[in-house]
Amino acid sequence: MAPVGVLDYIITYEMVHLLHPNHSSEFWTELDEKMPNYLKVNGVKLAL
Repeated sequence: MAPVGVLDYIITYEMVHLLHPNHSSEFWTELDEKMPNYLKVNGVKLAL
């Protein structure tokens, strides 16, 4: 029932974990390269 954009983010998040199985700066950099500024723009929506 989540919006498609949120599902895209979750899938991308998990796929980046295949490369970086942690929450290191490399993980967040890679995720931001794939989905630039997603959390800054949509983070509040994820908490609802």
